[in-house]
Amino acid sequence: MTKVIPTTTAPDVVKDARQLYRLYRDAANRPSKVDNLDRLWEVLDSIRNEGGRDYSIAEIGRRLESIGGPKTQSMRNAQGAYFREIITAYANAVNGSTRYIAASKSRVEQALDLVSDPSVRATLRMAIEEGRRLKIVNDNLHAAFKNLHVGVSLSTTSEEAGIKQNSPGQQLPQRFRAALAKGIDETRLAQQGLVVEADGSICNEVGDRLFPPSFVTAILAVLIPGIPGGGC
Repeated sequence: MTKVIPTTTAPDVVKDARQLYRLYRDAANRPSKVDNLDRLWEVLDSIRNEGGRDYSIAEIGRRLESIGGPKTQSMRNAQGAYFREIITAYANAVNGSTRYIAASKSRVEQALDLVSDPSVRATLRMAIEEGRRLKIVNDNLHAAFKNLHVGVSLSTTSEEAGIKQNSPGQQLPQRFRAALAKGIDETRLAQQGLVVEADGSICNEVGDRLFPPSFVTAILAVLIPGIPGGGC
């Protein structure tokens, strides 16, 4: 008598995400949307197969763009909601993170990992982020005050009265101008999970506003003399 050896099938841990992917794929009315969904699933599988945990919009957007998929910004918009839904379902299934994960953790991050209480850890993290934000504001103000000329007398001679005043951006040293430009570079911000909104503010992936409206616009006005004051 031949002995039958039972076979077992490994559970599909990404079953829910796969169902979402197939649902949106079947409902797609454009070939390009089908292609983009296929590329998204390919990227999700590749991160999992590599043993990665970074399923942030920034990381997935970077990978998608490299294979001809949609840009990172398009996945942050309202039209990209179905992309984010699939990504979240997939990341939750494999214990991944939808937030940006740095290549190497700092000592602060390593210390936070030792805090077992999620609420305490979250509170500490928010305090640290607020401290970082205030440091950036303080550094920017410090740099700006260094370039203020307080107490300079005004000349009454006709020759000096006719001198055209330089714009604030022209008075800044090149290294300060480069630092400002780097600070609002959208590609660099996206790598950190940040995005420049239409009103000139800077927000993180969950919509928290880190810099106020017109922040980026104001910097552009300094870097590019003559730029309109409103809009981004």
